[in-house]
Amino acid sequence: MKKFVSIFLAVMLIAAIPVFGLAAQPSTSYMTRQEFVNDLLKGYGIDLSGQDISQYVKSNHILEGDGKGNLMLSDPITYEQMATILSRFYGLSMIDAHQIEGSEYVYALEDGLIPQDVSLNDKVTEDEGQQILSKIFDNYDKVKDMIDSSKNTTMKSGSLNGNMKIAMGFNNGVASPFDTVSAQVYADFNLDQGIHEVINMTIPNEGAMNVEEYMMGDKIYVKSSDGQWSYMTVPGMSNITNLEKLQQQNNLFSKDVLYRYAGTSYLNGKAVNVVYAYTKITDMSKMDDLVNALGLGSILNGMKYSDLVDGVYGRYFYYMDANTNQVCKLDMILKIAYKQGAKVGGVEMPIKWEMVSGSMVYSNVNGNVNVVLPDDAKNAKELTAPAQN
Repeated sequence: MKKFVSIFLAVMLIAAIPVFGLAAQPSTSYMTRQEFVNDLLKGYGIDLSGQDISQYVKSNHILEGDGKGNLMLSDPITYEQMATILSRFYGLSMIDAHQIEGSEYVYALEDGLIPQDVSLNDKVTEDEGQQILSKIFDNYDKVKDMIDSSKNTTMKSGSLNGNMKIAMGFNNGVASPFDTVSAQVYADFNLDQGIHEVINMTIPNEGAMNVEEYMMGDKIYVKSSDGQWSYMTVPGMSNITNLEKLQQQNNLFSKDVLYRYAGTSYLNGKAVNVVYAYTKITDMSKMDDLVNALGLGSILNGMKYSDLVDGVYGRYFYYMDANTNQVCKLDMILKIAYKQGAKVGGVEMPIKWEMVSGSMVYSNVNGNVNVVLPDDAKNAKELTAPAQN
């Protein structure tokens, strides 16, 4: 159970981090690979931290060059090269959730980052390149203002409905289908009281499974299939709902999240702004810092997330109320790449990656939501995790 709680917390924490037609113009000059990367980094205000552009694109796996150390930065860029750079820059190629067949460049096509009616081998003119960049950064200041505003808003209570799919890849090369495990999640939360959630899972060849649990302070109460309640104490769990502690970590992942404005839409008759957010976290010591700051450092029995995980990559679509900037809906794909050879309890982990996708719809935000432990759970049996060597 403790291992399940650990994975659940990692997904929960990582998923919460981000909360907070082109016309070709006549031109006689072509944009170079370096010019495109320079303008992309400049648009996002990315600090190279003393690195030159060659070092940055290498260390962030954005450009590979000819395989002989030549990055060909002064060469004209093609649409395929531009799309490949964008796919790597946003971490989309690391998520590897193909909708259409093709190499790394297809992710940028799928996300509308480059035009879909161009020849991939064509060189990109200066004018065409600037139009692509302009579209990427369209209303970017508005996005930053919305994100900053959302960080200052308080979501202390509410409800959510979610539909999720979970897939895993294993060391032997066997990968379960992307939708092999489906889950429906319903939760009520009141950060002054606790969280109540019900998870219904459908697993091929295993049937349906229902989990009901309460997170109250540092205790997690779980109802078994025969209606009996048990609980486990997880020191520091209460900090998950401690807004002050969470807000203190606002800037921890700021350099690992990139935003794009996707326009306006309507959700249940309400005007919403749509914001794309991309996470590409390769320095897992930041996750360790977050876990330690929340007082959850003991949850992995002395191990760290950086011992187990190589990277976390995500793509999120936030639908934010146009008037309040509250998040109304979240669509997401999250991939966790595990460190190969890592051992838990002396046993090597068989998992290469885990992918979670789905949607969550929020309602009753800051409404009269009460989370109270039911009477039949008050005499729950305490569970203790077995000692690990």
